[in-house]
Amino acid sequence: MVTTRLEERRLAAWTSFVLSYNQMTKVLEREMADGAGLTLSQYDVLLRLSEVPGGRMRMTDLAQAIVYSSGGLTRLFERMCRTGLTRRENSADDRRVVYAVLTDEGRARLRAASRVHLEGVRRHFAHHLDEREVDVVADFLARLTASSTRCEAD
Repeated sequence: MVTTRLEERRLAAWTSFVLSYNQMTKVLEREMADGAGLTLSQYDVLLRLSEVPGGRMRMTDLAQAIVYSSGGLTRLFERMCRTGLTRRENSADDRRVVYAVLTDEGRARLRAASRVHLEGVRRHFAHHLDEREVDVVADFLARLTASSTRCEAD
């Protein structure tokens, strides 16, 4: 099989993307634990809930919305309920529907954790982009996200 120089560079870019994402996630995970006492998955749940009216969404919608890990969401959510970050609420209209609800404690912890997370993203990612690269990288990642979303729908 003959590969071109461009194909090799694209494969190298893919490898660098995967490795850097993995390394960066580990660093951000450690910083989140040390600085806010949360995991990235817990932070993600709190963030998603904070973005919807009333801080409340169906568990099935939450599972689709989170970024870091949807595996084990029920167990993760139950641990978060035990620590007062979230609460479970049954639907008055449909017994099959369960809502995840952000508590005041969860909102306060999210504010503190957001400072830790944003500083980490700035230091480990944004700092490495020079002015000429920002729009190019942002556009590429937006196209990649859109393409991945279309693949999931197929």
